[in-house]
Amino acid sequence: MTGHGEGRMETETFVFSCEIRSVNNRFLRISTKINEQIAFLQAGLEDKVREAISRGSLSVIVRFDPVTATDFYHLDLQVLDKYREDLSRYIEDKGLNDSIQLKDLLPLPGVAQSDETAIPDREELKAAAHSCLKEAIQTLTQMRDLEGKNLYEEFKLRKNLLSEQLDKIRELAPLGIQEYQKRLEDRVNQALTRHKVTLAPEDLIKEVALLSERSDISEEIHRLDSHLGQFENCLEDEGPCGRKLEFIIQEMFREANTMASKSIHPELNRLLVDTKTELDRLKEQVQNVE
Repeated sequence: MTGHGEGRMETETFVFSCEIRSVNNRFLRISTKINEQIAFLQAGLEDKVREAISRGSLSVIVRFDPVTATDFYHLDLQVLDKYREDLSRYIEDKGLNDSIQLKDLLPLPGVAQSDETAIPDREELKAAAHSCLKEAIQTLTQMRDLEGKNLYEEFKLRKNLLSEQLDKIRELAPLGIQEYQKRLEDRVNQALTRHKVTLAPEDLIKEVALLSERSDISEEIHRLDSHLGQFENCLEDEGPCGRKLEFIIQEMFREANTMASKSIHPELNRLLVDTKTELDRLKEQVQNVE
């Protein structure tokens, strides 16, 4: 499900914020962006996200901003001087006309360093991070709950439509055999009249019985009806149900495809195509469910 949530905390020494963005995904994927100074918090924060959310592609952005940024960094002047001396010597040896700019030296490794002693206590940062994350998850969950309610109504509507189609399928199922038997009798009688031969009634009955057995979809109808009941029950369950709904829809597709392969009635074929279309729409929508 899609959604967005934010959490923020300000103290005398730092500002902490957490932002979560969620988009649809069949699985749970977490991408975290966090300041280097507080990278030790990443694993714990991701565990908290997994406890609260089981499906979706999540982008988690954690920001840590000291009130006075200069208190958290210092320049290692010895390292800076070493870079400058080495570069000056290299330029002189190679006979280059290049000049050394301070702005080019500052980004080099080891020049600007964070002062670990100035960073707040780890437990204090952990408490702030978890508080901000909890607030962000709550906001995100509210948005996802609203989307979930809309999907619930959509699923109920489509389930009722599928039940109506199944009732029509149940009514049409025997008609295919009856029409086939009538057409077969007409064709046989015409052939027998032309060739002046006779056919035992039991032979015709045997042929119709074989086709009836091959075209019987009563078991598929019963299973599809059962799956629709499971689908509706799953909608009423509390907690994550996306993967279960996805499996049920897959099984309903299997029954609809089997019926379509057996059907010999044009109207029934059309109805089964409509049924599979509705199932396909459900399959797309269920990707949004946690």
